[in-house]
Amino acid sequence: MKKDKTGVQLDLGHTSTDDFITEKYVLPLLRDEKMRNKLIEEHRATPVGRAPQPHKGQPMVEHSKELQIVLDKLRRQPMHIKKYVTICKKDFEDYRIGIVTGVRGQPVEILEESFSSEEACEHAIFLKRIVDLLERHGG
Repeated sequence: MKKDKTGVQLDLGHTSTDDFITEKYVLPLLRDEKMRNKLIEEHRATPVGRAPQPHKGQPMVEHSKELQIVLDKLRRQPMHIKKYVTICKKDFEDYRIGIVTGVRGQPVEILEESFSSEEACEHAIFLKRIVDLLERHGG
């Protein structure tokens, strides 16, 4: 007789908590068009943040609290749900978006569009993740 998987085996506790966080804190930021556009522009300016560079007189660049909330959610996405990654085909010249399957040993699907910098590729991934998240949660 085959036993059904338990809630722990199915990771239902984490899923319920993540769904609550998404509905309460993330989706209100993304459904508000003005806020969504503000977050997109902030991310475009500095997709990965920046460490301080005292010798150049540049301070550390951190993301706003709102952008950090969205980024934390996007980074928690399970591997089996169209997880995007940056693929470097040629340093400083050719970066692509890859899609992992979540199954060990299966190849990453590499999209054709090429970006000239890692930051541009990271921002394109950010935009795709926002669209996917909004589609999964009914806009």
